[in-house]
Amino acid sequence: MTARAALRAATADEHRRVDAAFSRFHLGSETGYRDFLLAQAGGFLPIEAALDEAEAETILPDWAERRRSDLLRADLAALNVTPPEPFSAPSFLSIKASMLGAIYVLEGSRLGGAVLKKAVPSHFPRRFLEARQAAGSWRKLLQTLDEFLIRPGDLEAAVAAAKEVFARFERAANARLEA
Repeated sequence: MTARAALRAATADEHRRVDAAFSRFHLGSETGYRDFLLAQAGGFLPIEAALDEAEAETILPDWAERRRSDLLRADLAALNVTPPEPFSAPSFLSIKASMLGAIYVLEGSRLGGAVLKKAVPSHFPRRFLEARQAAGSWRKLLQTLDEFLIRPGDLEAAVAAAKEVFARFERAANARLEA
């Protein structure tokens, strides 16, 4: 079984819960889309910042091109919204396997964004959802997962980190929906 398949299987429930939470936002209205972006910011910004601090480029040399926080902030600014105070940054990202688990979730969300942007009116700022990967980036990430997640405990660390990232997104979505 590939590392991707193992991560996907181990986090399927968390992924489903996050998808269910984010599907409750009405992306066709400015208020719904704003709330969606705020929820994304609550989950996304601290994770990406933690990956920056943990020097994710040591695992993925193209990390700088994968970053999307600036795009998310720009979309919020275009809607005249200040990003929320993010949840505290995770400390688990100092371990390479954990970093890969977190990156797997963030990069996977890019694929979901490509689907979600179809529900967002074209006159809304969509830089975050429209962020494309460079050709071969997803494949390169999958290869990196298979290269690094080979020692005992590595896959478990990646799964634990991925689950924590999904949980952070779920909490951010639910908090925004309740506000």
